[in-house]
Amino acid sequence: MANANPQQHEEVTIHERINSREIKERFIKGKHCSLEELRVQMPRQRPVDYMLKYLMKYIPPYPTPAEFWVSDVAHVTEEYGFMGILKSEQFRPPVSDFSWWDIKINKEEIRAAEMRYVEKNFSIQAEELKKPEAFMETFTTSPLFQPEKSRYGNYRFTFPLTDLMQWYKKQNCGGEEPVLRVYETITYRQEIVYTVLIHSPEDNKLFEEYPLLEASEWVRYKDGRIIWNAQAISETHWYQFVSGEVQRLNTYQFYVWDQVSLVFHLPNCKKIEIDRKRLINALEACKLDNIDLSGYRGPKDQEERFSEAKMKVSELKRELEEEEKEKEIKDDDKIKMEVDP
Repeated sequence: MANANPQQHEEVTIHERINSREIKERFIKGKHCSLEELRVQMPRQRPVDYMLKYLMKYIPPYPTPAEFWVSDVAHVTEEYGFMGILKSEQFRPPVSDFSWWDIKINKEEIRAAEMRYVEKNFSIQAEELKKPEAFMETFTTSPLFQPEKSRYGNYRFTFPLTDLMQWYKKQNCGGEEPVLRVYETITYRQEIVYTVLIHSPEDNKLFEEYPLLEASEWVRYKDGRIIWNAQAISETHWYQFVSGEVQRLNTYQFYVWDQVSLVFHLPNCKKIEIDRKRLINALEACKLDNIDLSGYRGPKDQEERFSEAKMKVSELKRELEEEEKEKEIKDDDKIKMEVDP
């Protein structure tokens, strides 16, 4: 369950840096480290690291690892970034060579993960005696599983990963298949991010120090989906999972949570172009989380910004719908003129 028996793990180096949002982060290059590995390595190298307060806790049993097969990815931004994307009809990182995307998990994928967990962890005989009631949604409460919120802005673009990979393949890989690699394990106070590097085959030499994604125990890519073996899905634990039963705890426990980010390599002003219609159809407004990493420094509070985002998104979708109706009318008129000149 949450605390597996310690195993021997290869030594890794935990580095430190300040990221583009001016936030301190720890990172391990070329490896997706398990929670157990981090419990071993971090006290040795970073004995006063703030994550240890959460990472070293005893957490009552919960479903782990849980295998999610994820089809969609999302990019969240604030108003300035949203307007730039819409105007240019492209995703191009402004200050780096990488475009960041997070996996976006829906309810059907959570239910499917629950079924896989039951099949793997409960024998047929036990299942016949007492099949566990629905439980996975009770535990999937970390920020990753709250699609109505984000820490990075009020504007979310969501696309099928298959589409995004095809656009990247066509526009940045000369039609060849992109290469996926184990990039980094990044840690913050409670969050653990497993990053997947996606790049053109022509950059194999540049990134050869990073193993191919097949080397990861926790993240895979198959048939246009990310397969993620999630180890920490709750962040705040209110329940335990014992013998197939969900039991409420007397008090809650704060813990770490993990997630997956995809990092598309876009050097030298390269970009992923997507037409305006697809962008608007993929757009939704989302609330800001209590932790606001959007970089906004203006006078509006979170509610004002969310209301404004909802209004703008609604207007764009309404305008697009009107444009589509006008186009249909014009096409119908054209057909009539051709049939009955």
